[in-house]
Amino acid sequence: MRKIIIVVAIVLTVMCGGLGWVAYQWIGLGVELNRSSLTREQFDAQKEGTAQSRVLAALPAPLTDITDKDLYPGDPGRKGAPAGASCVYYGISPVTEDGPELWRFCFVDGKLAEKSAVTIGAAR
Repeated sequence: MRKIIIVVAIVLTVMCGGLGWVAYQWIGLGVELNRSSLTREQFDAQKEGTAQSRVLAALPAPLTDITDKDLYPGDPGRKGAPAGASCVYYGISPVTEDGPELWRFCFVDGKLAEKSAVTIGAAR
């Protein structure tokens, strides 16, 4: 009987730890998305041709957990991103049900070469 109680205690401990980790990850994602979100006005204020350092200085830190490989698996063209560009992504504030989910800013040779709205479902 004692062995069963120990096994049950270990299983419950592992399950609680796993659920706590999942909750921590969800909360962290929400915090990052909130900190890294832009309004339409902030997006529109950034003009193509502006220096990358100036664009990034005017905006909060971009999302860190999203990569081109995540958004565009098997699409080397990255849905129209300029060739050789490095892109950063921001959440959209306020979130709408039928609109895009992310703002994308792509830089080539230290200048903003392209900015667009990205719908994650359409990217896959």
